[in-house]
Formats: sequence, structure tokens, C-alpha cells
Amino acid sequence: MADMALVFFSGYTQDVPMASGEVLPSRSRGISCCRLDGETGRLELLAVTPSTPNPSYLALNQREPYLYCVNELETVDGVPASTVSAYGFCPENGQLRLLGRQMAAGPLACFAALSHEGGHLLAASYNGGVCVLPVGADHALMAPSWACRLQGHGPDPLRQDSSHPHQVLLHPGHSRVYVSDLGADRLHCFRADWGRGWLLPEASGDLAARPGQGPRHGVFNAQGSRLYVLTELSDEIDVFDPDAGTLLQTVSAVPGDGDRPGLGAALRMHPGGRFLYASLRGPGLLAVFPVRKDGGLGGPAFYPCGGKTPRDFCLTADGRWLLAGGQDDCSVCVHALDEQTGAPRLVWRMEDAGSVTTLAVWDGA
Repeated sequence: MADMALVFFSGYTQDVPMASGEVLPSRSRGISCCRLDGETGRLELLAVTPSTPNPSYLALNQREPYLYCVNELETVDGVPASTVSAYGFCPENGQLRLLGRQMAAGPLACFAALSHEGGHLLAASYNGGVCVLPVGADHALMAPSWACRLQGHGPDPLRQDSSHPHQVLLHPGHSRVYVSDLGADRLHCFRADWGRGWLLPEASGDLAARPGQGPRHGVFNAQGSRLYVLTELSDEIDVFDPDAGTLLQTVSAVPGDGDRPGLGAALRMHPGGRFLYASLRGPGLLAVFPVRKDGGLGGPAFYPCGGKTPRDFCLTADGRWLLAGGQDDCSVCVHALDEQTGAPRLVWRMEDAGSVTTLAVWDGA
């Protein structure tokens, strides 16, 4: 990591209804940019871009200074829809400039990821839609080249009444793409055709969760031989062999004496591959799992995240720092990571950061 990396974070600038029935109030100022001191872990606020609506998830081009976000909206100009936005930014001061917006695949776009070569943005919408948007030579987004609406449901009538994609996962070693579907208890498998900007269904590669687990977010190991999936409804982590299509292990992601739902949210692999991290919104914890040589998981240790309701967190590329966003107390907490145990230690807390639903670190080209 560079001595001074950039950290971007954002959240809801407009009220948004949640799947639980509650309405999450707008407490984000927009997309904020801070400089992270690589020696101390301190954050210095550089800029805030307030003009983008509900930037609830961010995706960064790590090779060049460009940022993409979903705009998690219910309607656009009175029509059920949401959008995705493209920005360039200045590495010196964090100022964003809007390159343009495009429509996503339906309302409540909640996740975005760039393809490995950076030529396409993939976006998932909680209403069941998934789309692929080509990235132009000027790094602006073009209209979707492919879109679909997923089908399915699960046994929970409140949370699994229909398909609810939460994430798009790109296999690190080949062209497979997975969509984590909380509503259908499934990771839908596709084969990417980047020449045409399409995702071709490959149902034989689908990965099935146990009924009622509600898969939310996942992450591959570096080799792509293991896929770890955090389930929101059952508070577990499933370990899959994606090539064989088999479930190898299921472990609890919450403390044994937990007296409330874990509400697992984000899942990240340490760059060194030895530790897997999960955020638990209910108890406000970070779970740290040791990763064995065979890819299996050891029992977790739990640590306070430093804030309230850690919906997202990120790690720096050198594996030294973990930054957790507090959705309900408007904080960003910086933790130093122990090299031997992976344990996070709080070293810096930013107050009044606005409600944080997403964070991303740019280490510079």
C-alpha cells in the first residue's frame, strides 16, 4: 500500500425501505474521500461529493482514478428503476467529476463490480435484476449490453418471497460469474462473454445453499478453488468447491452465546489468504476465521467493530489495515491487523462520517 492511500465511503442520501419493513433514514452526505496514513491509520477528510443519490455501493478501478457506484433508488422519473454512476477523481484532492449515469436492471440496485479487465461493470438489484454495462474508452458507462431478471424463492415468506440478488462474484481464474441470491438460496452461475458483454446461464455450475440460509456475500480464495459465502438469515459461512459444485463445510458466524441475530453483511479475504473476515450488523462484531491449508475454516474469534451496524468494511492491499463503516452511528473505524492472529485493534475512529453502507480503498496506480 502507498503511504497515503485514498478511502472512499458513502451511504443513503434519501430514505430507503429495508427488507425488514423499516425505513432507513438518509444520513449520508454523499461520497466522501479521505486520505489514509499508512503509518498511523489516521484518516484525513479531503472531499465530499453530495450530488449523487443513494450511492450505497462503490466499485473502484484500481489501475486508474475512476469510481463507479449504484444509486439505490425505487423510482427514476416516476418509473420503478435505479441507476449506476461513473466518476473520475483527482488522486491529489479526492474531488469527483461525474462522467454520466445509466439505468440498472430494475429498482434498488445494491451491488456493483468491475470485470477483471475493467471493460464492464456488473450490477445487481435487490428486486431480482442483474445487468452488464460496457465501460467506454473515456471510462463512462454505456447502456446495458445484457440484463436479466432472476427467478426463485425460499421458505422464509418475509425475506424470500422472490429472487433477491445481493452480489456479483467473478471467479479469479476463468470466465465464470456467480450471483448470490438471498431470496432463492442459490448462487446462480453464468459464463461471461466479454466480447459481447453478455452473461450466459450455466445452470450446471449453480451452487445451492441450504433452504432458508439466505446467501448474501461471498469471496474466493486467490486460486479460485474455494468459495466462501456468508448467509444473512442463518448466520453461517458455507465453504464450496466451485469446480466440483460441492459444499465442503458450514460453520457458524456468530458467538455461541449470541442473543440476537448476527445479520451477517460483508465478507473479505485477507490479502495473505490466512484469514477470512465477516461483519455482523446485529452485535456490531467482526468475526475472524483462520483459513487452513486445505481451504477449510477454523473456529472464529470475535472483536468489536468500533461502531454500530457494520454493513461493510474493507482491507488495504498490504493487509495492514481494516476499515469498518458504522451505518447507524455514522462512524468509520480503522483497525490495525495483527500479522500472526489477524486480530483487529482499533487505532482511529472518525466521527460524523455520515451513515456508511460501503467503503473502498484506492492504493494508486
